[in-house]
Amino acid sequence: MDIWTQQIIQLIISGVITASVYAIMGIGLSLIYGISRVFNFAYGSFFTWGAYFAWALFSLFHWMNYAIVFLAVIPAMFFLGIATEVVVVRSLRWRPNWQVTTMMVTLGLAFFMDNMAFVTFGPMAKSLPPIFGAHLNPFGFTLSVQDLAILIVGISIMITFGLFLSRTRLGISMQAISQDMTGSEIVGIPIRRVFSYSFGISTALVGMSGILLAPRYFISPLGGWGPFFRVFVIVAFGGLGSIKGTLYAALMLAIFESFVGWGLGASWVMPFWFLVFLGVLAFRPRGLLGTWG
Repeated sequence: MDIWTQQIIQLIISGVITASVYAIMGIGLSLIYGISRVFNFAYGSFFTWGAYFAWALFSLFHWMNYAIVFLAVIPAMFFLGIATEVVVVRSLRWRPNWQVTTMMVTLGLAFFMDNMAFVTFGPMAKSLPPIFGAHLNPFGFTLSVQDLAILIVGISIMITFGLFLSRTRLGISMQAISQDMTGSEIVGIPIRRVFSYSFGISTALVGMSGILLAPRYFISPLGGWGPFFRVFVIVAFGGLGSIKGTLYAALMLAIFESFVGWGLGASWVMPFWFLVFLGVLAFRPRGLLGTWG
């Protein structure tokens, strides 16, 4: 195998690993939009706080490991999401033009949460310890055990979420509401409760993404905006509210990102995402699928 082929395969592997985390974030954002038809612009800030919660646990307890961190942070993010929906969003939902109002309110919430992170944790970037430190060299390719663990966890979360949607009463209720809210209410689905749970699940998913990506990057008060914009583009490209479209878009765009960073340099990564976003708006505003899938 020549060096160019090996490099291309290495880039694809790196893109697939990154895509697994982007997909988790995208699923959470698609979940909220698919049910309520509104974007949560505080999504990136929840990503940041999930990583900061993990950092705080590692800083306070030196015996801490990632298994305990996930068990502690995921429920905390879930209830934080529910509390946000109950306190911030619920009172807006039944007002005229509530979608626009909610987007503006969540944008304000994002600024508030980012400033709270700045005040609480300071401006200096933080880092989490590596999940694993070892490396593997299968067939001449370099693969860290940490990246392999991220991929396995990401795929496991996606499979679990798929089973949740198709096999549980709550998941089926979410799909029903996304297709016909009025009809769902007529047949007795508790709309408000499902909204709250959806917000909680979405927040838990983005919190997990923050923990998975934090060992590879630094944590900063404004660090959630980059991942949020990427996932925003992924959701738009895949089709607003489409789970399947989000998965396809995350895989394609993460691999392209890997090639752009390698071929043109890291400074071209964000312009690449802006160009994709502009292309979606210009040529495919409905995305790949455009419906819940």
